[in-house]
Amino acid sequence: MELRHLRYFVAVAKHLHFNEAALELNISQPPLSKQIKQLEDELGVILLWRTNRKVELTEAGEYFFNAANRILKLVEKEINVTKEIACGEIGSLTIGFGGSVVYDLLPNIIKQMNEIYPNIKLEVRQLTTSDQVRLLQEGTIDVGFLVPPINEDDIINLPIREEPFVACVPLNHRLSQSQHPVEVMEFERDRVIMTPEKSGKGYYDSIIALCRNAGFYPNITQTAQEQQTIVSLVASEIGIAFVPKTTERIVHENVKYLPLKQQHKKITALAWHKDNHKPVIGLFVDLIKSYLLKE
Repeated sequence: MELRHLRYFVAVAKHLHFNEAALELNISQPPLSKQIKQLEDELGVILLWRTNRKVELTEAGEYFFNAANRILKLVEKEINVTKEIACGEIGSLTIGFGGSVVYDLLPNIIKQMNEIYPNIKLEVRQLTTSDQVRLLQEGTIDVGFLVPPINEDDIINLPIREEPFVACVPLNHRLSQSQHPVEVMEFERDRVIMTPEKSGKGYYDSIIALCRNAGFYPNITQTAQEQQTIVSLVASEIGIAFVPKTTERIVHENVKYLPLKQQHKKITALAWHKDNHKPVIGLFVDLIKSYLLKE
């Protein structure tokens, strides 16, 4: 028995007329009659009473008509689901992220993904760049927002954003009321709060380069993992920090964000493993590219 036998029978049972069913199926009437006879022979039951004037369903035919309809609808549904999975429109995506993308890019992308692809389950995990690279290689996460360079041949990374650093200072800092961009050199003697180098060398090196280009090495006296924590430490007058501009979205009454004259921009990249061929990754990358074009 093949699916075509079910389709042929359903058409005949619906019309109760072989010629009309044949027209719907776009075949001639004799082959249709032959296919229905083959189906009855295989089942070992009579499904249709045939006379010169009419066609009627037997009791077994009534039952089989309903069953065949259910089977065909189920097959059609599963075929569509299979196609959607193959295209990435159904499935799951685990996203690693760190740093400032949480303040604008990530929530906006997740919102768009949920609107356009409601059948894709998204999971987000806040991780350091080094942890993201490791989990991408293990296959635990599918994509990651991280700070290059990534010195791993099996990780593909696509730069998606550059943003300037600003100085985050306590409200009573000597420069907090400055009306103009501040020279980085002005912070030579300040205590500096940084993220640990082991958490993400690219991000760490960007801040070191910002200071070195200004002629000094930062006096790092405190490290903290999250931007929220760094801002809180600045508010407590533990030191100052150089943070990506999007960190300004963390509003704190005891800190001030100051633009800088010199710049060494922070780069954010989207990364995934070269052997991860989940179709949903392609959809995610395309959506981000489209979003960034509109920014």
